[in-house]
Amino acid sequence: MYVSGPPEDRELELQEHIEELRSRLIRICIVLIAAVSVSYYVSYPYLLSFWYSLVGKNSIYVFTPLEWVIIRLSFSVITSLIFLYPYIIYELYLFAKPGLYEHERKFLKVILIPSYGIFLFGTFFAYKFVVPVLYSIALSSTVEPYLSAEKTLINAFKLLISFGFFFQIPLVMVLSDRFDIIKYTTYRSLRIPVYILILIFVTNLTMDFTGLTQVASLVLFVIMYEIGLIILRMLNSRAS
Repeated sequence: MYVSGPPEDRELELQEHIEELRSRLIRICIVLIAAVSVSYYVSYPYLLSFWYSLVGKNSIYVFTPLEWVIIRLSFSVITSLIFLYPYIIYELYLFAKPGLYEHERKFLKVILIPSYGIFLFGTFFAYKFVVPVLYSIALSSTVEPYLSAEKTLINAFKLLISFGFFFQIPLVMVLSDRFDIIKYTTYRSLRIPVYILILIFVTNLTMDFTGLTQVASLVLFVIMYEIGLIILRMLNSRAS
C-alpha cells in the first residue's frame, strides 16, 4: 500500500474496497427504502392521475389481487429513484473516485448536474407528448378497450425512463470526446453496431405488441446519436 496525494487517493486493499462499497450501498438502500415507503403511502391519487393523463377516461382493469400492489410499488420505486438519482450517483462517485484519473473525475463532475436535468426533461417530454399519443393511436381502433393496469403502466414507465436516458446521449458523447475518453472517430465507426444493439434492447424493452413503443425508442436513440455526431463533427472542425 502507498499514499499519493490526498488521503482519499490512497490505494485500498480489496477488503477495504468491499467494505467501502458495502457501506455506501447500505446507505443508499436505507434512503431508498424510506423514500419508497413514503411514496407508496401517498401514491394512490398520483397513480390515478398518471393513468388518466395517459389513456384518458378509459377504465382501469385489475385482473389479479396483487396487481394493484405491484403497480403502486413499481410507481413508488421509479419515482423514488428519479428523485434520489443525484444522491445515488454521488455515493457511487465517491466510491469510484480514488480509482479515477483526474480527467475522468472532471468529466463526471461536469456531466452529473446537466445529465440529471436532461434526464428529467426527457421523462417529462415523453410523459406529456409521446406516451399519450402512442396510447391514443393504439386505443383508437377499439371502441371500449380493456386495459390491463399492470401492462399499461409498466410499459409507460419503461418508455419514460428510456426517453430520459436517451436524451442524454449527445451530452455524454460531447463530454467524453472533450475529456479524451471516447473520441468522435470511435463513435462514428461504431454507429451501426450500436444501432443493432439498441434495436435488440428496445425489442425486449416492453411487451407492446403494436410495436409503437419500440419504434419510438429506437427512433429517439438514432436521432440523439446522430445529433451527437453532428455536434462532435462541428466541434472538431472548428478545433482544426
